[in-house]
Amino acid sequence: MPDTLHDGDALNLDVAASHMVTRIPRVRAEATVDSVLELLRGQVFQCADTIFVVDPQDRLLGIVRINDLFSDGTRLIQDIMVPEHEAVALGDDQEEIASLAIRLNMIAVPVVDWDQKLVGAVPPEALFRILRDEHMEDLQRFAGIAAHDDGPDAALDAPLFNRFSRRLPWLVFGLLASSLITVVMVGFEHTLSSNVSVAFFVPALVYIAGAIGTQAVSVSVRGLSVGEVDIGALLRDELIIGSAIGTALGSLAGLAVMIFFGDVILAVAVGLAVLAGGTVSAVVGFGLPWVFKRFGSDPALGSGPICTIIQDVTSLFIYFALVSLLVL
Repeated sequence: MPDTLHDGDALNLDVAASHMVTRIPRVRAEATVDSVLELLRGQVFQCADTIFVVDPQDRLLGIVRINDLFSDGTRLIQDIMVPEHEAVALGDDQEEIASLAIRLNMIAVPVVDWDQKLVGAVPPEALFRILRDEHMEDLQRFAGIAAHDDGPDAALDAPLFNRFSRRLPWLVFGLLASSLITVVMVGFEHTLSSNVSVAFFVPALVYIAGAIGTQAVSVSVRGLSVGEVDIGALLRDELIIGSAIGTALGSLAGLAVMIFFGDVILAVAVGLAVLAGGTVSAVVGFGLPWVFKRFGSDPALGSGPICTIIQDVTSLFIYFALVSLLVL
């Protein structure tokens, strides 16, 4: 087996097989610390930050961190190892590697094959690269920029047409989807023509919806990055927080409208619209990345133009509906 699987060995560069090295220290659980140190002396490894404990069939039993080898030399490896340690498979996505490393505070991530035999490990330098690449890809997806096939670094130096073609699709989608906002406003044309001051608050409502949604998206993506979390509890918290923020901002907005426009009913409509729009934006911003993740897509895809359009359309519809009921 080669030391590292390169481009020709793994069709997908984002899987564990393309990041791992194979010259790693392997020891048996029944060996003593002194015998392991003697075994390791004089050898050259591609990753020696972690000692991997295997059985006679080369199946992973656990790991020993290098600093634990400085304990009593007569102790057995099985007494100081972390048993039943988690690993990634050859075909696991690099995002899963990063999540496992963060969750278990790992320096090197073991890689096993379909028989659960240890075949290599993802070293620290590869983990740093994976974390950086995932972060850069998420930033691009948040902005509605398609990922480059060769990674985020290649995206910076890509030809102009390539950069243009990766940005344009989501912007075209946003342009087409924004027609929903036009449909909403056309549907409430009578409301706008009857009281032109109603239109003054549309930019503020759109901004508030986007800002609250962006905060919720950040919490959602952060939750997804740390592995298994209680989605129900987080969603409940975001609903409470979104409602509280909406109440605070709605009260301020309603007070401002009443002071400057002297229209109590319009002030109530604006305040309630901010409250309802803020709550909906928090739920949508938090929930949409989870939906994308649930169906096997990148969560960041649900955090850019799609999330923005849903929040804007919903907030404006709520606003115009309230104005129609309360003001006119």
